[in-house]
Amino acid sequence: MFGIGWTEFIVIALVLMIFVGPKNLPPLLRKVGGIMAEFKSASRELRNQLDVEVKALELDQAKAAIKDFGKDVLGEAAKPYEELKRADREIKAGIYETHEEIRKDISRHLGPDGKPVASKPAKESEGEGVSEEKPVESEGASEEKPVKDDVEMGK
Repeated sequence: MFGIGWTEFIVIALVLMIFVGPKNLPPLLRKVGGIMAEFKSASRELRNQLDVEVKALELDQAKAAIKDFGKDVLGEAAKPYEELKRADREIKAGIYETHEEIRKDISRHLGPDGKPVASKPAKESEGEGVSEEKPVESEGASEEKPVKDDVEMGK
């Protein structure tokens, strides 16, 4: 138990019998046995409590590790989303620029009254790319042509 062999145990028993006496020895051994049982019980309780605390500490560490991992995963998952948002903004900006270019192009070919203007071929004496624009009168452009019925078309 405590590293005591049989010979040491016999010596201790003899010393106890001499000092305590054979009459008081049994109650003394009962008290010592009770104290030892209480000591074992207390040490068992302490060990169980320490085990609970260690498990709680390990659980807290595991929770913290999982939480950190979750933050890392969310951070990594947000990167492609941010890239998509940036690409979306770039595409929208490109569409807006193209829309503005088309609007400017159309407004250059419309007169003040909103009708299309025709451009005259550039005169050779005026230089390259110079042209005068004049409104074009389109005859029948606003008139709708009648559509033949299916019966007239032979269907």
